[in-house]
Amino acid sequence: MTTPPRWADDLFPFPTPPALAKVIDIAWEEGFLGTDLYEEGLYDPYRVQGSFALPFDLCEVPLAPPGWEDCYPEGVFRRHNVPFWSVPELLPFADLGNGTCIGWVVPAPELGRSDHPVASFGHKEPGVIGRNTLDGLTFLLSLALRSGGDSQRARVAHLSTELGIHPTPEYGVNPGGGDAEVPLDLAPPVGWRHEPDPSGIGVGVLAPDDAFADEYPTFIGETDAILADASQMLDAGYPASALLGLTAAYHEDAQRIPALHPLWARAYDDLGRTLLRERLDVMLEDHQRQNAR
Repeated sequence: MTTPPRWADDLFPFPTPPALAKVIDIAWEEGFLGTDLYEEGLYDPYRVQGSFALPFDLCEVPLAPPGWEDCYPEGVFRRHNVPFWSVPELLPFADLGNGTCIGWVVPAPELGRSDHPVASFGHKEPGVIGRNTLDGLTFLLSLALRSGGDSQRARVAHLSTELGIHPTPEYGVNPGGGDAEVPLDLAPPVGWRHEPDPSGIGVGVLAPDDAFADEYPTFIGETDAILADASQMLDAGYPASALLGLTAAYHEDAQRIPALHPLWARAYDDLGRTLLRERLDVMLEDHQRQNAR
């Protein structure tokens, strides 16, 4: 075997942006080159996911590339990863190990874009930290510089050289503390628009103009009123506005997800967002599992 594997994860409906693909190649080389596994053509996805070459864990387990034999005949456990207090539009790629993830903002997968804004989320309100994957990795490596020792700095230096970036401990930090705010620019195509989340917490909705109603959706107050308004908007052919109200209602009270789920799922179905519908189903499963304990 002489060629490192390419990222081939089927959980995302878009090619992995080149910057992250290069990071995964580095994780592969650190874990396999010069080992018996590499010589034998065996692939250990968990060694790549938690590579010592990276100052973070990868959220998803990379598939064994063509021509490589998986170390685990029974396969690896793979499912959609929707962090706590997150929404389907936030797709994590890095896990900081403290309940916080870094990942892409992908409100309209059907656009097939090659890169996406990057946010920090999970156990906290989401905050945009970069315009694209390379910006997000610069933030991640800068974060590692603030807390790591010599070995951490060596990892960051190697990755920075390979990626052609210049992280610093001050990168992405407000003078008064906390992450610096980066505007969320979803670059709506002609005939589309982005409506911010009315709760002030989420990423809002990106959709064609004619998928929005003229009036704002109900998202606070009694759950029955929120559902009635969303149902009327869906029946009238305005799934984007219904989605806007339902996601904002979720941010106001995450315990509402069992009640919100049927109409939320219908909004995704009407917009043709299969990936987001699947991730919403995982959110409901996680909620039910947590509340059954």
